[in-house]
Amino acid sequence: MKMRRIAAAALATSMVFGISACGQTTGRDGEVVTTTEAATTTENMANVDFEEAEVVEIDEEQETGTIKVLIYYDLVNQDAELVDLFETRYNGSIEQEICSSGPAYFEKLGTLVASDLSPDIVRYEWMSFPHGMSRNMYTPVDSYIDLDSDLWVGMKDIAEQYVYNGKHYYVPYKITSNFALNYNRLSIQEYGLQDPMELYKNGEWTWSAFKDIITEWCNASENHVGYTGVSAMSFVSTTGTKIIDVKNGEIINNLKDQNVQRAMEFVEDLCRQGLTGEGYIDPGEAFKDGSILFLGMEPTWSYSAASESLFRANIEYDMAFVPFPRDDNSDTYYLAYDSFGYMVPSGAKNVKGAIDWITLNRIEVTDEENIAEAKAKATDSSTKYYPKCTECKYSFVENETEDLTACPECDTARRVKFNAFYTEEQYEVLMDLTTPERGKFTFLFDNCKGFNSDLSNLFEGMGDQSILDGPIFYDMSFTQLREENYNSVEAILNEYRERMAAEQ
Repeated sequence: MKMRRIAAAALATSMVFGISACGQTTGRDGEVVTTTEAATTTENMANVDFEEAEVVEIDEEQETGTIKVLIYYDLVNQDAELVDLFETRYNGSIEQEICSSGPAYFEKLGTLVASDLSPDIVRYEWMSFPHGMSRNMYTPVDSYIDLDSDLWVGMKDIAEQYVYNGKHYYVPYKITSNFALNYNRLSIQEYGLQDPMELYKNGEWTWSAFKDIITEWCNASENHVGYTGVSAMSFVSTTGTKIIDVKNGEIINNLKDQNVQRAMEFVEDLCRQGLTGEGYIDPGEAFKDGSILFLGMEPTWSYSAASESLFRANIEYDMAFVPFPRDDNSDTYYLAYDSFGYMVPSGAKNVKGAIDWITLNRIEVTDEENIAEAKAKATDSSTKYYPKCTECKYSFVENETEDLTACPECDTARRVKFNAFYTEEQYEVLMDLTTPERGKFTFLFDNCKGFNSDLSNLFEGMGDQSILDGPIFYDMSFTQLREENYNSVEAILNEYRERMAAEQ
């Protein structure tokens, strides 16, 4: 297939000008400016193939200056402390354009790159690799980031999993705990089950241990659900095999791999025995009626949301989370992960400023004082109160009497605020999940959701017809779903294989 390359200037002149899908720009002072830009074309700009990005030399003595950021949340205010550090340490500033997330994000990025209006920084997302990289949306950073330096200790093996055609377009500055099993320890205690936390600490947290626990749980009541949440991908990852792998200039489809087959048969069996639920559920509602034992979901968010909902409903709880269980057939503990970081789009005008921003983020997450401060804040179990009396509105803060448990004016008991703190034990698990240098896991990033929405939907999102949802939640045969969809998966992957080959 002949690759179609589009020069930015030529494409920009062919555009029809209209109101952009992302029209708000904010600067450091919070001023919001609505812009009108080129936005309407006959192309889906998320799928355009651009010229390979030029790797420019940067002068370390150069001013950091202002970096333009395309983002789908208010970075300037949400990361205000980091933005302040960027200003004080680097004399840098941020001008952000807030856009919708999902496909609209890549559509907008494509439009800006084509119009020679590229931002300097964008967030990494699932479709950045390999989709965005295959279309030359980003600039390689090999010349700017030394993965062998002390600053990037622990991240080299992670970054290697995002290499595209021998180049690093993305170097994450941290990994995130996207996949874990949340549960209420009081439920475990009530039914006399083995605590997964203890099993994990003792190296005994395996598929079989997990199955034994949810079997006992479900046998105790017909209303009980052993597991619900994310698809089967996390179970597959514990075998050490990626469903779709991108490495060494190849795109490998492992749907027929024996490890994938074995993992999918394991979860298929769980479903057929009535041990699983129906997939996603709001973590704020998941544990209220006490029927669900394990919720597979991003733990920091779901841990907090579940705890707060139980707190407000006055339901006793002791929320916890552990990694997905280890494959019984493996001595290595593999774990699915996601990462967080920024990328430099093709055509960025301030590459030096972009690299300074990426570097600052890495410095801050590895700074020992910051790590200690973050732990102290996260494990602070002290009782938190609302600042004013609920009856007479007496201000405890203004009168510096926050240590009181009752109002000195009307003797009304102070109202306690929710505090989603971690125990020392739980915080250590969180650090295991997010610190590669601890060596607790071999982290595995599966590429099955990094291509386009059509392929992502084949794996997740189509209910009982999804390859990874159907067997674990809907009593569907993995083998049958795989065979029905295999050619469709291959057809999509072949487009990317051809594109990759043309770049080599």
